[in-house]
Amino acid sequence: MRRFFTAPRRTAATALMLAAMAAPAFAQGQAAGPGANEIRIGNTVPYTGPASAYGVIGKVMAAYFDKVNAEGGIRGRKINFISYDDAYNPTKTMEATRKLVEEDNVLFILASLGTNTSQAVHPYLNAKKIPQLFVASGATMWDQPREFPWTMGFLPSYQTEAHIYSQYILENHPRSKIAVLYQDDGFGKDYLKGLKDGLGGKIPIVAEAPYKVTDTTIDAQIAKLKASGADIFMQFTTPKFATMAIKRNAELGWKPVHFLASVSESVSAVMAPAGMENAEGIMSAMYRVEGEDAQAAGPAAFREWSAFMERYVPSVSKSNGQAVYGYLNSKLIIEVLKNCGDDFSRENVMKQARSIKGLQLPMMVPGIQINTSLYDHATIEQMRMMRFTNGHWQFFGPVRSGVDAGTVSESFKTLFKYGTATKRDLANQLNANTVSLMTGSFGSTYAQVGADLASVLDNGTNLRILPVMGRGSVQAVSDILLLRGVDAGIVRKDTLSYLDRKDFAKDIRNQFVYVAKMFNEEMHVLAPKTITSMRDLDGKTVVVDLPDSSTFVTAINVFDRLGIRPHLIYQEPRLAVDMLRKGEVDAIVAIEGKPLQWLNQIQDRNLHLVPVEYAKPLQEEYLPSKLSSADYPNLIADGASVETVAAEAVLASYNWAPNSDRYRRLALLVDTMFDKVGQLQRPPFHPKWKEMAPRATVSGWTRFKAAQEWLDRNMPLPPGVSSASSAAPSAPVVAPIAAPAAQDPLYREFLEWRASRAKASSNR
Repeated sequence: MRRFFTAPRRTAATALMLAAMAAPAFAQGQAAGPGANEIRIGNTVPYTGPASAYGVIGKVMAAYFDKVNAEGGIRGRKINFISYDDAYNPTKTMEATRKLVEEDNVLFILASLGTNTSQAVHPYLNAKKIPQLFVASGATMWDQPREFPWTMGFLPSYQTEAHIYSQYILENHPRSKIAVLYQDDGFGKDYLKGLKDGLGGKIPIVAEAPYKVTDTTIDAQIAKLKASGADIFMQFTTPKFATMAIKRNAELGWKPVHFLASVSESVSAVMAPAGMENAEGIMSAMYRVEGEDAQAAGPAAFREWSAFMERYVPSVSKSNGQAVYGYLNSKLIIEVLKNCGDDFSRENVMKQARSIKGLQLPMMVPGIQINTSLYDHATIEQMRMMRFTNGHWQFFGPVRSGVDAGTVSESFKTLFKYGTATKRDLANQLNANTVSLMTGSFGSTYAQVGADLASVLDNGTNLRILPVMGRGSVQAVSDILLLRGVDAGIVRKDTLSYLDRKDFAKDIRNQFVYVAKMFNEEMHVLAPKTITSMRDLDGKTVVVDLPDSSTFVTAINVFDRLGIRPHLIYQEPRLAVDMLRKGEVDAIVAIEGKPLQWLNQIQDRNLHLVPVEYAKPLQEEYLPSKLSSADYPNLIADGASVETVAAEAVLASYNWAPNSDRYRRLALLVDTMFDKVGQLQRPPFHPKWKEMAPRATVSGWTRFKAAQEWLDRNMPLPPGVSSASSAAPSAPVVAPIAAPAAQDPLYREFLEWRASRAKASSNR
């Protein structure tokens, strides 16, 4: 059976390994739920298969938890370590991980080994909100706290390590030429990217030679790199190919300054088979010390390590680097669990894992600290250079950080690249994928939505969103049509209809397209309590925002349709509150997504929100809605609500020709935004994102062709359902799966209103 637990005695470790070496079968039936006196930890590691050497990690971790249990556990709780063999197969990893979560009820997954294997369960664990802690892989994907907040790596990332090599080269070999041998997959490309980013073009890479893991020889690659004239050889390879490259270099007599990826630093697995004399002088970097290097570890740390290995896992050599790794990972999770106090919820475990400050673990290189935060899931970001001398590795130089704080700034990166690129090339690269988006005035819903898009969609030179502060829907329409460089904008549906009806813009229905229905914006009418209905505003003085704003158009349209003729004042609503208090105006109209920040700050018992009846003249262009006490506790009594109407905001654009560059850029925005709607609909982004309905149509207007194509590919309609019939009023859709229209609060309000109207008609 592949399922096992640690126990407080050493015999459990022996039983564990007997289970680990058994055939990969799983326990039948569902395990009992965890008891109050235990902490269940899940793990997958290859005890069999091509990467079975890494099974030592699971063995050492199980033994360390035996030690912890023998010493009393964590606050009286024993650690129940459940480790399954995945044979380094992503399919088996998924199967085993589901069992750990859904049957074994583990608290979290710890130190599962491998990039592809861990990536296979990455989305699943995050969707389930199961901590995926200290993944045994150096891929950069484990440090993505925004997209995957429940995942953390352990190793320095491959890019971090490559940055450290680039630092050393820039300092010591500034006039060199570099050749790179790398594995043609995510592993090798991560290293290569890190090297290029770190060098910043200051030292040329004159030759690159990839290899496939299925290749039987790399002689051609080595020949190409030697012929390039490079005097530095960067080897981003796994152990098998590292050995081949070192031997081939010796055979060819090529003796460049040689750097080796840390994953291949094993003396027994790489250096000895390649020939100790051939490996002499090779450099690498490391975060941990060798298991038999008492001097580097320090007397106290080495004594503790040696005593543990000799008592709990005497069958494993202390010189095995994987044993040191398992030891460090175990000690780290114990620190996390100790910091949990009595709260062993998944949320608190994750909180403590991302709250590590200045932690130094024994058997790590002295001076290297572990620091994590809500925004930094890279557990180790420091290493120290080492050189292979007289048959073993020797550290030299300072502890180096692979992270330059300045490099997190895309603008700094751009300026850094400026020194190595022509102005024209750089300008073309930056402008090629930049989309300018017209939003609204400061503090408006449009402005916040534009800022959200920039926060989520910006991806360096691949896509950049440039929100432009505007004055509202009318100006946005004008800017999209006339202003050079504006690609798209947030406009209100009734603005387009008003312009079309009044014939202010010639042939506007053919010039404009919409990308998607974005959200609804509620009509707020603030007035003294003497104003009880919209009819009371006939002949009164009413503030309707600036003449280019969205509120301006909607307000005059609503008044016109209701036959109300107020005297209009053109002032920003938030700046007109004192005028209202002094009696200089009779009401303020603001039409934006609730809740409005400035409106929530009003505490005046003489003021209230005037109800807006969903009268028949408004039903063609608007939707029924409500403002609640939860939205405006200072203006609406607890549990009460005020009826109003809502206007629809859409993301719109000029109708660019499909073969144009402007069309391509807008299509890039569409693809990226639709893919990330789910992320935008979660805090801390504006709550109005929850109303976004990619599938909803805007009657009378044409959808942008690339947007329609994306929907047809990713959100196809059921057979027999037309686009028009799918667009229930304001029915929101959470990409990529459509939600039933009845789940939309605004749509439910519409149904309630329609039912009440039908009931009233039947009673007449």
